[in-house]
Amino acid sequence: SVPGDPLAKRCQAWHLPAAAKAPSSVGPRVPALSKLTCHTQTTTASPLARRAVLSSATWHAAGAIVLGMSGVRPAVAAGSDADTERILAGYSTLCDLIDNWGKYAGTGEEANGDNVRRQVGTVGNKSPLFGIRKVLLRKQVDLDLFEAVDTGLTTIDADAYSAIFADSSTSPKRGYEYMKDALKDTKKLKASYEAVLDFLGLTPE
Repeated sequence: SVPGDPLAKRCQAWHLPAAAKAPSSVGPRVPALSKLTCHTQTTTASPLARRAVLSSATWHAAGAIVLGMSGVRPAVAAGSDADTERILAGYSTLCDLIDNWGKYAGTGEEANGDNVRRQVGTVGNKSPLFGIRKVLLRKQVDLDLFEAVDTGLTTIDADAYSAIFADSSTSPKRGYEYMKDALKDTKKLKASYEAVLDFLGLTPE
C-alpha cells in the first residue's frame, strides 16, 4: 500500500488486508458473504397452529361474504343463544323426518318430494334448517363438517326434486326410488349433523 492512501487506512481500521478492498478493473468488489453474515431468529408454527389460523381466517372471510349478502352483522349474531337453539331444532327436525318418513315422503308410488324439501329447509322458510349454513358459519364449525352438512342438504334436495318429475319423464328411475335415495342421504346428513353437535359441545334433548 502507499503511505497516506485513504483506502489503506480504511482497511487497517476494519482489520482487513488492503488487497481485499482493492479496486477491481471490472467494478467495485463485493465483500464475501461470510463478511456480511447476519443472525436472525425465526419461529415456526406447528401444523395444528397453522390450521387453526387458516381455519379462522377462512371462516371469517366466508362468513363476511355470506352474512354480508344476507344483511346480517356477524359481530352481533356470532355465537348467540339463538344460533344454538336453531342448530338443536334442526337436529330434532332431521330426527322427526327420519322417524316419520312415510308421513312426509309418502309411500310407494305416492312420493312427495316437496314435503321432504320443506323439512330440510330447501323449500320455504319454516324449517329451522332453512339458512342453517349461515348459522354454522357464524359458529365457525370445522370446514370438513360444514361441507358434509352442505353436501347432505344439496343431495337430499336433488333426490327429492327428481322424484317429483320422475314418473312423468323418461327417467329410468321412478319417483319412489329417488325417495329411497333421499332417505339414505337424510340418514347420512343426520350422522354429519351429530358430528357438528359434538364439535360444538351441544347435547340434543
